Amino acid sequence: MNKKIIFFVITLIFMLTNVSFGSDNDFVGQWAEKTSERVILSIYADKSDKTYKIFMSWRENNLLQKDIFRFIANKTANGVLEYKNGLHILRYFEKTGIEDKTDYTDGSGYFKIKDNELVWTDNKDGRENTVFIKSNKSLISDTTVKNKYFSITLPVELKNLYKPKIKKDSILFYDKASYKEGFGGFAFGIKLYPTPSSHAMNIGCRKIGELTDKKNRLFDVVLIQPTDVQYNYTKTMPDSYGTLYNLAEYISIEGINGNIYRKNAGMKGKDLYNEVIKKHIRAINEKWDSNKLEEENMSYMYNVLASTNKNMLDKIGYAYYDANADGIDELFIGEIAKGAFKGVAYDIYTMINRTPTHVISGGTRNRYYVCNDAFICNEYSSGADENGMLVYTLIENSTELFPQVGFKYDGYENKKNPWFISYDFFNDKWDNVTKEKYFERKSTFEKYIRFDYTPLSKFNKENN
Repeated sequence: MNKKIIFFVITLIFMLTNVSFGSDNDFVGQWAEKTSERVILSIYADKSDKTYKIFMSWRENNLLQKDIFRFIANKTANGVLEYKNGLHILRYFEKTGIEDKTDYTDGSGYFKIKDNELVWTDNKDGRENTVFIKSNKSLISDTTVKNKYFSITLPVELKNLYKPKIKKDSILFYDKASYKEGFGGFAFGIKLYPTPSSHAMNIGCRKIGELTDKKNRLFDVVLIQPTDVQYNYTKTMPDSYGTLYNLAEYISIEGINGNIYRKNAGMKGKDLYNEVIKKHIRAINEKWDSNKLEEENMSYMYNVLASTNKNMLDKIGYAYYDANADGIDELFIGEIAKGAFKGVAYDIYTMINRTPTHVISGGTRNRYYVCNDAFICNEYSSGADENGMLVYTLIENSTELFPQVGFKYDGYENKKNPWFISYDFFNDKWDNVTKEKYFERKSTFEKYIRFDYTPLSKFNKENN
């Protein structure tokens, strides 16, 4: 009897597993539009980020125009593939050659399986219930470029537009037309770096994931984009170049030859700063005093706020945000507040050579915020008649805050005209300016990121 039960359970698990896999796999493959049976659509699952990449080309008979679509879709709870970033390109066939024009990049819609057929609804174009059937033909077999470590798959429609340059640790893509004209044509590339410090200060580089090779060595996978004009600057940008440049966000990368690629690995805050957050929770639970907090490179404000708040784990929260646009999240820990204090950060952490590292602490008269998406702003007060805001950029793979511009109201220095601006406040060099110029310049840095902090009390639940 027991053997029969065990056999039944094993059989049930097997059936459920295969049903689940089959359901996911139903979308993957090549599809043809049902009425004409033309192979125009390809779907494959990207295991690195659990999304579906969808490429489609559509050309009506006798028209010198083709519609090209690209989507990145996610599977919803009700089993459809939903996208919100649809890219539509119009390709024109002229006597002088092929010309591509981007129609839009914000299309939305979904694909669903019904009676073994694929049904497409697109909100942007108003297409409803376009039906496709499975095809055995392949649309992407000739669009995969690979080196020793990884492969990159591009839409088949771009096959004749690009020229790849392949090296052991990189693949670079060039617009063929611009390259032949002698203007470079570099559109984007993917390169492996052994350490974050080896690419951190390279202009035009942004980490997009990590690769572990078969010798268990870890590499940063970095997207490289041009920092100067790579096409004929006397003319407008060729659409073929623009298409390739924008494609960088849509490509599919896969580790090969025993190498493993993980998209977004080593970049997302929820994977990087768990121990730091746990330390802050421990400090609050154990009621560390100001001296202990400062010894541990943490803000004394947690002790100050504890005197007026019973449950500090609900008062202090955390948020992840890429404050220096290097692709890697920083951690911000601060007070859950409203008004001018909303989004204040009392401690900031960043990643240095894949290790969480403390950047700076703030306090009552020394508060830190993220402003204008990519700057760290320090609001300070030195007395009743002096206050200001200092603007910094956070250097990649470093705790260094690099000074940008400072604004100071200083009635002690000049009571009649107390407004000062500095581009070298690190050396305490300030220019006395008019009130109008002061507020005009300062207003450009007052777009604060007002974090909706997750309370520390919810950390374990959110993390799980």
